[in-house]
Amino acid sequence: MSTDRTPAVIEENLKKALVEMLVLALLHEREYHAPELTQALADRSGGAVNISFPYAALYRMIEQGYILELPKRKAPDGRRRQYYAVSEAGRRYFRETWAVYRRFTAGVDRLVAAACPEAEREEDKP
Repeated sequence: MSTDRTPAVIEENLKKALVEMLVLALLHEREYHAPELTQALADRSGGAVNISFPYAALYRMIEQGYILELPKRKAPDGRRRQYYAVSEAGRRYFRETWAVYRRFTAGVDRLVAAACPEAEREEDKP
C-alpha cells in the first residue's frame, strides 16, 4: 500500500473496497454491459464514483460466482455487447457486504461526531 495519503489516493482505495458492492447493487435492478455499468456508477452516485476500467472487478466477480456472463446481444447503441447479471451467490454476498458497510459507516459517523463535532458542522456548509 502506498504511503501517499492525498485525498485522491484515499478516494481510490475506497473505490477499490466498494466497487464490487456497488456493481452488485446495480445488477439487482437489471442486466448491464460494462460501459453502462461505468456510466450508471457515475450517474447514480452523483459523480462520486468514477470507474474507468470495470473489467477487473467484473472478471473477479465472475470467477467468484457473484455475477454471470450472459450471451452477447445487441445493445441500444446497436453494438453487440457482453451483458452481466447478478447470481444468487452475488445477491447473498451483496446483502452481507451491505450489512458490514452500514455497520462500519454508522460506527465511523458516531466516532467522528463524538470526537470532532466541528467536522459535522463543516459538512453542512455549502
